[in-house]
This record gives sequence, structure tokens and C-alpha cells, in this order.
Amino acid sequence: MKYDYTALYQKNADFYNRHPRLKTLLLLCNVLFSWLFFLAYLGLLAYATFSDAWTPEEWIGGILLPLFCLFSVSVLRLAVERPRPYAETGANITPMIKKTGRENKSFPSRHVASAFVISMLFTAHFPILGIPLLLCAILLAYVRFSVGAHYLADLLVGAGIGIACGAPLFF
Repeated sequence: MKYDYTALYQKNADFYNRHPRLKTLLLLCNVLFSWLFFLAYLGLLAYATFSDAWTPEEWIGGILLPLFCLFSVSVLRLAVERPRPYAETGANITPMIKKTGRENKSFPSRHVASAFVISMLFTAHFPILGIPLLLCAILLAYVRFSVGAHYLADLLVGAGIGIACGAPLFF
């Protein structure tokens, strides 16, 4: 079953346009969730550094797996070169946020892939923090769709890559 992105996005956008406070919250969440994962990752690395909590193998996983995830997503973006939904030829949507220039590729979502791999890292070491971060990663995917930055496939593949890159932490 194929979904109609334009109709689904427009329905979503109409809802947020009718509720300006929720639209403001959505746009704020787009920024806050991105910073949340960045700061959480830095905090985890700082904790591991100052507490000597990680073995050398855990350090390798904690550094290399997120880097590999980011690298994989970036290479895939260059190979696929899928434009953002609003940049497609014939697109008839007005996104709530708009990227320009080199950042106009959408497949897969780097935000979502990074959020999921960082969540997996936390879940492996601190499940009590990792589970809420996984929920935040899902919310970030919803937000990135709702603001018009990504297609559903961009988000699902980004999440899948993030989960796949984080899975070795559990073995």
C-alpha cells in the first residue's frame, strides 16, 4: 500500500497551522531533540572518561559505532541523492523548516540515525536512560516528518541504520 506523502503532510501541517502553540512546540522540539542527543552523547563520553567506567572495547564501541553510523548515512545520502520532500520536482508543499544548498538531501535521516545509535549506546550501558532516549528518538522521527523535512522511508531507514549500528553493543 502506497501512501500519499503530500496529502498526509498537508493534513499534519493544517493541524499545526490551526494550533499555533502546538506548531511552536513542534518547531522547538525539532531543535531540542537534536541538542538532547548531542549533549547526552557528550555527557556519556565525559562520564566514561572521568569514571573509568568503560573497558577499551566499550570505548571502541562508544566511539566507532556512532561514527560508523554517521559515515554510513552520509555515504548513502550521497549515493541516493534524494531531495527533501519540498524540493522534489513538482512538489506542492510548504515545509515548516527548510534547508538550503548542500543540506537538501533527505534519504536517510541523519538526525534519526544518530538519535537511534546514541539511544542504543545508552540502552546498552544505562537502560534507565536509554529507554526514554529511544522514545525521544521516535518522537524526533515524528517531528522530522511533521515539519516537512523527510519522507517516511527516510526516517525508517535512518532508524534502522541507527539500530543496526548500535546492535553490536549488546553482544
